[in-house]
Amino acid sequence: MNKNESKTAKLNSNFTGMMAVVMLSVLFIVIGIIMYAYPDMKLKNFTYVISGFFLVGGAWEVCRYFLKEEYRNVANYDFSAGLLLLILGCISIVKEPALTKQIYLLLGALVLVQGIIMVQYFVDMIALKSYFWWLMLLICAAQIGLSVCILLDVGGLFATQGWVLFGSLFGSGVLGLIALFIVALRIRRFEQSEVKHKLRELEDDFTDFVPAQKTGEVVSSYISEKESNDFFEDEGIEDEEPEVDTNTLKQKILSLKSKRKTKETNESIFEDEEVM
Repeated sequence: MNKNESKTAKLNSNFTGMMAVVMLSVLFIVIGIIMYAYPDMKLKNFTYVISGFFLVGGAWEVCRYFLKEEYRNVANYDFSAGLLLLILGCISIVKEPALTKQIYLLLGALVLVQGIIMVQYFVDMIALKSYFWWLMLLICAAQIGLSVCILLDVGGLFATQGWVLFGSLFGSGVLGLIALFIVALRIRRFEQSEVKHKLRELEDDFTDFVPAQKTGEVVSSYISEKESNDFFEDEGIEDEEPEVDTNTLKQKILSLKSKRKTKETNESIFEDEEVM
């Protein structure tokens, strides 16, 4: 496995967890909307909807494992997760009558799974030194608390009052998407700051070989090629920061470094000849 392949596998290693939150959030929102629009719908139809999500999600995970060559990373379990979802989907269809009687337990377990996955987001926010870690903590606490209430059927509301259960599911789905958006936005900003830090390191590393003024010109000219016009800034709208290809920039600086070394070598040869 070469360096680029290893990096790709590392970046995709947590894709399953992210998609699990997305799929569960969409599932909860869909069920909540259907229940609101068709309050007299039979509960067994929701069991089939959940089974369909399991089957579609499992098939997608298995196909993605081979199409994206996720087997390059030994720590990737997309195939196992997809196979598990396929099996659960088939079992839920076969055992539909039993699951329908205890559908609030099934939905409560799914809310718990989503809440546990989102705890990882809370830890990520702390590691990334985000100021909104407290918001993620509140969302995780709400998700896990809601799942416990559903599983224990506090007050008998979730088993007897369908609108309470499905309204809670809709809110859980919305919270899941909000949490995912917050984490994705923070990671994006963190990656942009990392790019800037790497550019500064490259500039410092090659200062001894390339004149500082010339190096600064290379860096500034490269970044200016990636930037858009300043129209949005003049209007008071903060535009997105351009993504900088550090590999291309590094190649430019290495080229200057090579020319510098060649020049120094030639000068040393002439000095030796004069001494002789």
